[in-house]
Amino acid sequence: MPPDTHGPSQTRAASHLRLQPLPPLARGCAKHSPPLCLSHHAAVTVAFPPNRHALLTPPAAMAPPLPALLPALLRAFYLAASLLILVIQAVPALRTRFLAYGPRATTPPAQHKQEHRQHRQPSALSRALDYAASLQVPHGFFSHFYVTSVACSLLWAWQMHVWHAHRQQQVVWALLLLQGLRRVLESHVYTSASKSTMSVAHWLLGLLFYVTINAAIWAETPGTASANALLVPAVMTAQMLQHSYHAYLYRLRTESKGYQLPSHPMFPNLLCPHYTCEVVVYALLSLIAAPDGSLVNWTLVCGAIFVATNLGVTAVGTKEWYMAKFGADKVGSRKRMVPAMW
Repeated sequence: MPPDTHGPSQTRAASHLRLQPLPPLARGCAKHSPPLCLSHHAAVTVAFPPNRHALLTPPAAMAPPLPALLPALLRAFYLAASLLILVIQAVPALRTRFLAYGPRATTPPAQHKQEHRQHRQPSALSRALDYAASLQVPHGFFSHFYVTSVACSLLWAWQMHVWHAHRQQQVVWALLLLQGLRRVLESHVYTSASKSTMSVAHWLLGLLFYVTINAAIWAETPGTASANALLVPAVMTAQMLQHSYHAYLYRLRTESKGYQLPSHPMFPNLLCPHYTCEVVVYALLSLIAAPDGSLVNWTLVCGAIFVATNLGVTAVGTKEWYMAKFGADKVGSRKRMVPAMW
């Protein structure tokens, strides 16, 4: 029998299999029970490449994992922020300082003026609140929200390898990116010069929302139900209706002198239908991104609750402002956001 010519380098080669020659006794035994003889007398050497685990890993799993607590943290943030907005709305001293902005901003109510007359020196808390309310940014900074949203969409697409993501996740990502791009263009085209301002707290909260909502669509793995994709036309419809109303409001401001009571042909009985469309967009995204075994994506549901709370409170102030400017007889019967209800 010729000598073994296999060297050490060949032994380390990927998937190389070497069988030691069997002794004569084993050869005889192999005629009767080969498996038994091989297990006792044969030396089997199998070598794998160092990166054998990478070869078994599907490309879609190569994206870096997100923290397991991320969905819970995002939900807690949205619900806590919603509760904070409701508290501010319920407390007059906070509402007049932090919620009213732009043309809806008014001077302190009569009870606050009377309080200042009674107390020559306001309390330390009042001074602190007044100082916080004095921190304002231009109302045009609203465009920062949508620029931030688009930037975060692109960043997460690169970070999470959107080209390998689940189909439903790709759909939700694309719809959110489209929403951000459209709002960037609208804020550039439909924004007229104005000296209006908004609270820096409002501005920071808006930025934080758009940063987190772009992370929220990756926090839970959506299911594979193709029926959810049927909701995509509904999202597109809501976006087109919102765009139509934004264009209408811009024409109403620029083609007439002073403020006019809006009355869009498609929304004759609603004062803030563009807010309604915004809430519908996020509510539908929560349905499209629902994981297997769940009706909705609860992280996005909490995000939609925040949007509904924020815009609902703003709609309350908007109707009050319209009634003060145009009269209760013209505005009183019209609803804020929900047709025939509210």
